[in-house]
Amino acid sequence: MQKNLARLWQIIDRDALITGQELALSAGGASSFYFDCKKATLNGEGLHLIADAFLERIDALSERPVAIGGLTLGADFIVAAVIMRAHQVAHPTVFGSIVRKEPKKHGTRTRIENDPRAGMSVVVVDDVITTGGSTAKACDEFIEAGCRIVGIIALIDREAGGAQSLADKYGCPVHALFRKGDFPRISDG
Repeated sequence: MQKNLARLWQIIDRDALITGQELALSAGGASSFYFDCKKATLNGEGLHLIADAFLERIDALSERPVAIGGLTLGADFIVAAVIMRAHQVAHPTVFGSIVRKEPKKHGTRTRIENDPRAGMSVVVVDDVITTGGSTAKACDEFIEAGCRIVGIIALIDREAGGAQSLADKYGCPVHALFRKGDFPRISDG
């Protein structure tokens, strides 16, 4: 697995990490570094590596979830890849859901696509955690739907306090495949 994580790190460092310019963050404010994770989640090799790494992290949770989900758009490709890979390897985490930012305005008017059943154990995923706001929106929607959050997994933790905030608020483990400090091109100056 270490070889696969090393290769995924290369893809993120080469394609997704932007440095040397101020870019706006969804959490507010601006930063001199930015992780454009769609460059990794919309890369066939990257997405395959992400799916395997997320399944490994899911297996390490003290309670095995039956569902995986998160807020659109950061979680969409991760959720799809993980449930497809889970199916391929007969892994029990095969139910996927996506939380909309706004309720659907037609049809079922749902807030969660592929509604999870009350009582389901869910691992919430995201591409990047900064303050944890986007991830918290997804967690809150799953809890409102009667689900139990058993873990949170992100591709990147920007080490801005969001992971700890989420762990404190939801009482579950929060894991990231990589942290800001794993990328030497990022300077704190």
